[in-house]
Amino acid sequence: MATIQARVIHAMTIPFTVQLVSERRDATYLATLIDEVTPQIGVFLQHVDATFSPFRHDSQVSAARRGDWSGLLRGTHNAHGTQDTHGTRHHGTTISPDGTRRPQSEFAEVYALAQQAKQLTHGHFDPMHAGVYDPTGIVKGWAIERAHERFLMPLILSGRCDAAALGGGGDIQTAVADDSDFTWRIGVQDPANPRGTLRTVTMCNGGIATSGTSQRGEHITRTARDLKQVTVIDDRLTFADMWATAAVSAGEAAFRNIVAGSPTAPASPTAPNPTAQSNLMAVFVRADGTVTELHPSQTGLS
Repeated sequence: MATIQARVIHAMTIPFTVQLVSERRDATYLATLIDEVTPQIGVFLQHVDATFSPFRHDSQVSAARRGDWSGLLRGTHNAHGTQDTHGTRHHGTTISPDGTRRPQSEFAEVYALAQQAKQLTHGHFDPMHAGVYDPTGIVKGWAIERAHERFLMPLILSGRCDAAALGGGGDIQTAVADDSDFTWRIGVQDPANPRGTLRTVTMCNGGIATSGTSQRGEHITRTARDLKQVTVIDDRLTFADMWATAAVSAGEAAFRNIVAGSPTAPASPTAPNPTAQSNLMAVFVRADGTVTELHPSQTGLS
């Protein structure tokens, strides 16, 4: 029987939940393990908030809004503000004006992801909001995925636990050891009834993200208003978060056509969108309350 321990972290104005699962260890062992890793995740999330919050004058996002984009050229630093030369997975390099190659900063990584998201979604995910840079629509999912990769995956790979999940604000990244039969069961919330569940998603490794208007109101720039809520399941939470936001913005018909590479999708007139079609699944809650789904094998609306 699986033993599960959970802890809550308050950061970035929302609660995050850390969960560890063991099928071979007792509750005392797992409690000690989760109490070791939770503060590390908390420090990282506070660092992300300090870097990306548009509400903090000293953040790099606020600096960019004032015209200072030097964060794109800085090297990678860890959550304590010192140069990170080991123990961190770097996702790219930055070339300085003098030609020096340095590890890509987190600010530069998120900026590149946001630009990629804009291109993939045909502009329905846009890091520019009301004329200013605002990557918050992708930062939370990216931060959860990165924290899960950095702090929780090593526990699974080393055999210290069998499964781990990190979630916050409707976004969850999960993982299960290769030799474990454990599966995560995640409920898709009913936007009309916060205590109700519309669907239950069973998954092992991947990300699930929900975007909509029931919790935060009209915070997404929309070209259609036929969707009240969208939940997307993908291999990576960062992209699940991106697609969920884009679907609410685009509306169901346009979103299905973007994923399918329909002729109505201008950035990809003939071929399917491989990034979207790989393993993407979605649950749509329409404005009239009806629920429908999108699976990888499905293409545009009939």
